[in-house]
Amino acid sequence: MGRNKGHSPRIDRQDHVADCVDMACFTAANAREMAARSHEARRERSLIPENDPATTANLPDYVAQRLVRVRKQLDRLDRLIMTVEDPQKLDRLASAQARLSEQERILDGRPLPGSLKPKPPKPPPRYLPEPE
Repeated sequence: MGRNKGHSPRIDRQDHVADCVDMACFTAANAREMAARSHEARRERSLIPENDPATTANLPDYVAQRLVRVRKQLDRLDRLIMTVEDPQKLDRLASAQARLSEQERILDGRPLPGSLKPKPPKPPPRYLPEPE
């Protein structure tokens, strides 16, 4: 009988064992060893402090400086947009303004519209009567 198209050939156990000689195969022993290595690497990564003072000490200053630069660029783009006549240049300036506006929103810490659910009003405080 001929082979059926679309069906994978039958895998013989001997062929599979022969393939394991040429390439690495997982066994129970080396699977445990690899799992132990993986867990150790994850443990080491979790020990590295994310808020390392050497890398985050200047972060607020950088964000503030970047925000000032982005706002200056936005002001400059606004002035350029008012003087440009060429529609292609105007489109490019509008795209640049949109990208800078997004950066400015993120640096300023403002969320996207509708991303925060308004908080319900707090009920008035309830006072318990004083015991007599």
